[in-house]
Amino acid sequence: MKVASAFSLGSRSSPFQDAAPSEETPVIIRNYLRCLTCDQVHMLRIAIGDAKRQPHHFACRNCGEELEVVLTLGTGSSSEGAFSCSENAELCEEAAEALTINLDPNFVMPKDQANSLLSFPRLEQMRTMVKAMEARGISLNQMARASREQGPTFPTEWTHLRKAIGLETRGNSKLSRREIDKSGELFYGGERLDGLDDWLIRFLRRLVGPDYDKLFEKISKEVERIIEAKDAGGLMKHYFGDLRTSRRDTYFAILTDFFRNYSEFSQVLYRVRLGAPPPEDAAAGSTNFENVKTFYGDGFETFAGLVELFTMLNNLDAGREYDQGEQLSLKKYRELDNASKFNPFARNAAFVELCVEIDNQIRNASHHRGIKLSADRHSVLYRPGKGGTGEEQSMTYVTYLDRCTRIFLQIVVLLCVEIMMSFRQGQALFGGES
Repeated sequence: MKVASAFSLGSRSSPFQDAAPSEETPVIIRNYLRCLTCDQVHMLRIAIGDAKRQPHHFACRNCGEELEVVLTLGTGSSSEGAFSCSENAELCEEAAEALTINLDPNFVMPKDQANSLLSFPRLEQMRTMVKAMEARGISLNQMARASREQGPTFPTEWTHLRKAIGLETRGNSKLSRREIDKSGELFYGGERLDGLDDWLIRFLRRLVGPDYDKLFEKISKEVERIIEAKDAGGLMKHYFGDLRTSRRDTYFAILTDFFRNYSEFSQVLYRVRLGAPPPEDAAAGSTNFENVKTFYGDGFETFAGLVELFTMLNNLDAGREYDQGEQLSLKKYRELDNASKFNPFARNAAFVELCVEIDNQIRNASHHRGIKLSADRHSVLYRPGKGGTGEEQSMTYVTYLDRCTRIFLQIVVLLCVEIMMSFRQGQALFGGES
């Protein structure tokens, strides 16, 4: 079924780039969907977001059956989009008995507005985000200019970047270079990209937002201070000779997982980037929990493994060899449980500042099948403790998405630090000219 031509790419991504959402009236389209399990008709009010393909998972408001609708936007200023839906539903004509469902790929909404015909929750949240930018010294004029001069959306650019990284890791360097050159034309005004590291750090620094970017700069300076002040030759030999490839693959895996489920995380991403908490008792329009229920646990495992770089640097800073801690050798450190791997560098304020979102209890629950979505799809229920057998606790699904995004952005900051460290050593983490 074709979507009415009232929306176009011109309004698709303008709210969602480096500055802040614009406060122009959001584009909302309507369509009608019938649940084939109980015949209930729903009127879908869908806001246009920043991705070409916008899937939404939600429950039938009558029988609770999970439904999915996908809005795929066209290309060009006048192109239309198209809807598709899951097999247990069908697109249908307008019906007086239709129940309202509000869906927004880039914002959450107050729970009491989830089914409101007159709800425009993103307007108030845009104002909140504008205030957050103003608090960081960015004026409305700067926001407006950034909106007009915006680059590609994150999922669009990632598609090309992922392809180039995949080609390089499979040994197709010439094809990867061709993709890099083409993307320099597409996304950076014809500016030449030196290689994958150059492209990746540009992309990631836009992705993380202003606060995390400042944290990247702070940690990067601390890493450089230690390397310049101490004999880091042994650490650099170990890093580039033994660790670089495995760490690169680990970063690529979590990036791929995040963007595979971007439609869920994008509901909170733009607020997380600005340190703006969601509205109280906020609800997510899309609740595709099955696809993201282990993401936090995977993110925790990933991050806990990667911070051994901080431990090795901390060893050097304390006047020891990189592989000798105050009490443990590097070999013994790697045998610690993941929750303990943050302790050796606990006195380094810059390193600790990145390690805020680290909850081993959620990891235990998700990795021992002790986590689930509540019947009303509003809360995540989980059992912490060893083996996920503790007393059941809960948080809203929006909070879960928020925390998943925060631990992911911590990983991204660390990746940017490693790219910069590699560059200063005349090396490349993913590939390209140093």
